[in-house]
Parts: sequence; structure tokens; C-alpha cells
Amino acid sequence: MPKILGIEIGASKIRICEEDYKTKNPKVYRSISIKTPQGTVNDGILDVNEELVNTIKTALTENKIKTKQIIFSMSSTKIANREIVIPFVKENKVKELIQANVSDYFPVDLQQYEVGHSIISTLENENGTKQYKVLVFAVPKAMVASYLQLAQALGCNVVALDYSGNSIYQIIRKHCDTGVQMVVKVDESSTMVTILQDQAIVLQRTVAYGVEDAIFAMMEMPDFSKPDYEEAVRTFKNSDCMNDELAQSLSYLVSGISRVVDYFSRNNGAVIEKSYLTGLGGDFKGLAELISNAIEIPLEPLREIKGLQLEKFFKEESFGEFLTCIGASMAPIGFMSEKEKEKKSFELLPDEKDRFKVAILFSVAAFIIAIVLGVTSYLSLKSARDENTRLNNRITELAEAETIYKEYLQQKYTYDKLTFFRSNTVTLNNDLVAFIEEMQQKMPASLNVKSFNADLNGVSLSVTVADKKEAAKLVQEFRTFESVAGVEIAGMTDSGAVMDGEVIEEEPKVSFVIQVIYKGGLNEPTPLPAILDPSVDSDDAAAGADEETLE
Repeated sequence: MPKILGIEIGASKIRICEEDYKTKNPKVYRSISIKTPQGTVNDGILDVNEELVNTIKTALTENKIKTKQIIFSMSSTKIANREIVIPFVKENKVKELIQANVSDYFPVDLQQYEVGHSIISTLENENGTKQYKVLVFAVPKAMVASYLQLAQALGCNVVALDYSGNSIYQIIRKHCDTGVQMVVKVDESSTMVTILQDQAIVLQRTVAYGVEDAIFAMMEMPDFSKPDYEEAVRTFKNSDCMNDELAQSLSYLVSGISRVVDYFSRNNGAVIEKSYLTGLGGDFKGLAELISNAIEIPLEPLREIKGLQLEKFFKEESFGEFLTCIGASMAPIGFMSEKEKEKKSFELLPDEKDRFKVAILFSVAAFIIAIVLGVTSYLSLKSARDENTRLNNRITELAEAETIYKEYLQQKYTYDKLTFFRSNTVTLNNDLVAFIEEMQQKMPASLNVKSFNADLNGVSLSVTVADKKEAAKLVQEFRTFESVAGVEIAGMTDSGAVMDGEVIEEEPKVSFVIQVIYKGGLNEPTPLPAILDPSVDSDDAAAGADEETLE
């Protein structure tokens, strides 16, 4: 059985598994987790430098890994995806059909992207007509090139490139075989939430937070003797240390997962029957309970995958943080151009100790094939002639079908264009009334809105509240709005500040301008001022704000 290396290069960790390739029950021979050199990953695009190459080479050498075939699993916000429905054609024709219409799926310069796909499920209506439900992905060629460059520097061949979401799906669908089930994979700096219904993906979202904030928080806490990074990870795995301060450091992670679950519940209506926690966070004691309390759904650590028995290959550690590496070997998407496939050698080679057996098998097979070809050549020729005649007759019969299919493509093209134009008539401000109603429900009682301005990117309000705590609460409430991408604060003054031992005003209040940015707006959110950042001590932040205002 040929072996490959499944490799995932994250911002904090590089994970490598030596495993079987494209088998129903892959065996994992070795697994490695090493630190990613700082600054070598920029949203999925690699900076292939000497430090990165030497780090991976050293890890492979120390673990006596000689396999030269690689499948990389990539993760990035630059990877675009779209769910489509296409006619039920032969699977080897799906790629051709997608390529013919890819410009309709992604309104970008496709000269700069590689396109791949994954068939999610087969649909069938009451008339028995079948269609494919397909996920189509577009990856920047610059990202693909960086992974190919790394493989070349390592002296290895790239068998395929995969998307991390597909890698995870390929492995967990074996476990989530019936009903609606959710798998939450929490890593250092990101979390992927995947919800499946009868093995088909119905929702997959990435939350831009992981357990790293909690690790860094523990590293600064005297109660834990200020451990280093790896010691902090071991502490989380081996003891239930989830106190209030550490739980607070995970608040953004928990709220991000909650928003994904809320979105699914509102738009799908189905009930999540089972949910699992995996990844590095799957081994953190107390994290499953923390998330469960927030989403009000029991969440249990994923300790086994039905039919795979992965746990026996990871006797001293959990397989959770290696799921992406393992899943990449099962049904990778591809993402490499035909030109790259021709330029490089992508054949899978057996291990050195198996090559002698392979040579003997090839020799025996070649001898048998030669005999069979000599005996059957005449029969094959006659059969080919008969088949040619049959196919020519069939082409004549189906000539009308080709015309109908071309008409279908033209109508579909027109429909998609009209849909695109219609979607562009919708602005981000369409839901302004609902936004204001949600404000009325959630805003603190002391809020006084002096001015209110709205445009296509967001809402600007000049407000006053009773004190800084109310101001912080106001910002946090805005962050819970489904339509809000970020919040900016400007021009804050505190009339309750003290100058020369006296309060400036008898009725203190905090005044500031708050800019609420819609999701999809042009402006990027900026960090909160220290006074409203829940990670900064409230007393220190208040003192700093008073000094800044009085200056």
C-alpha cells in the first residue's frame, strides 16, 4: 500500500501524518506536531524560506520518515467556495461541466485561480430526476505555487492539494452517518464548525478564534507559575483548570460558535442531534462544558471515528488535532493545473522495502498481459468495430439531445445573470428598521442618542451613557448583532472624570461617537480602545481614559 505525507501548515503549528493513501480505513504510521517558524504563513500563502524548509526536514529525519509523496491541506480566507446544483452526468464529466460555467460561479479574474470541486450529495425530485449538489472551490494560484515551491525545496512530490474544510468533511462523514450532527474542530488560532445531515454538509463556517488566547493567558498567570507555551498546553490537557479568567479569554471563541449555531437554527430549522468537539481544543478539559453551556447543546469530545479505529494509532495522544492531515489522504480536491501535473512527477512510489516485491509483480503481470493480448487481439478488433458502428448510430439518435442541452445552458446563463443583477440591487441598509428594533431591545436604559446617521457601510451614532461600564456593555451588545462586522469608537469624553480633586459635572456621563460597520461594508473594524476592551483591567483602562480626556 503506497504511503503519503498529509501535511497541514498553520500559523502556529505544522502537523504531519505518514499514512496510507486513498483507502477506506487508512493506517497512520507516524504523526508529528512542530512549531511553525514565525512569519512564514500569511493567510495560507507560504513564505518558503530556509528556516521553514529546515524545520520540516529536521522533523522528518528525527522521526525516520523517508516518504516523498505529499498531500497538503490548505486553509485560508482567500479560498472562495460556492454550492451549486448541476445535471446528473458521469462523474468524470463533472469537472468539464464546471469548467464550462466557472465564470458564472466566481466573478473574479479566473486567470489568477485554480478551481476544484467536491460532490456533496445526489438530489432527486418527485419525478425521479437526479442532480448533483457540488461544492466548487477557487484557490489563488500564488497559494498553490507556494506549496509546490515548498515541496520542491523538500525534495518531495505533490500528489494533490486539498482544502482543510474538505479534508475534515471526508473523515467525519464516516462518523456522522445519520441525522443532523455537528463537529467543532478547535485549533490554536481558528475553529471550523461543520454541520452534516445524513453525511452531507449543510453548513461549514470558520471562526477566527481558537484556544491560543487561553494558552497565552495561562502563560501570564502567577497561579500556574507562568509556564511556557507547551507546558500550558499540557496543563490544559491534564487538569481541569478552567477558572473564570481563562474562561473569559475564550469568550470570543464561544460567542463565534454560538453565532454559527444560531444562524443554522434560524435558517435550517432542523435540530442538532449530536455534537462533538475535536482538534487541539478537544483535549482541553472543561472546554466542551464551556461551549455546551453557551449553545445549550451537549458537546462531547470526539474520541473515535466509526470504522476507522484511529485511536489505536495514537496511543499516547489524541488524533483530534491531526484530523485534517488524515482526511486529506482520503479524497483530496486537487487544485493543480494540467500544466503542473505534466511538469512534475506525481506518481506514487512504494516504500523501499516493498520495491522488490513490486518489481516481481510487474514482471509476472507483463508476461500474463502479453499472452492475453496475443490471444484476444482479433476478438478485440472485431468488438471495437461493432462498438464503433453502434456508437455512430447512437450519435445520430441523440443529435436532438445536444440541441436541447445547448438551449438549457443558454437559459441557465441568462437566469444566473439576472440573479446576479437582482442581488446587486440589495444594499446593506435594507434591514435598517430591523437594526433599530434590535437596538431598542438590547441597548442599556441610560443610552441617549444625540445623532443617528446611516449609509451603505454602517451606522454612526453620537451617544451618551451613564458610565464606562454602560459604554462597554453597549459595544458588546452591538457585537451580538448578526449584521454587524465590527465596531469603532471615537471622541470619548467622561464628564465624571476628576480634575484637581473635583468632579467636572455633577451628573457624570460618558459621551462618544460609535461607528457600527455592516458585514460586507467597505471599512475594516479597528481595535477597541482600552476602556472598552474586556481583556484590559477595567480600573487601569478607566484611569488611562481619564488622563487622555483631560489632556
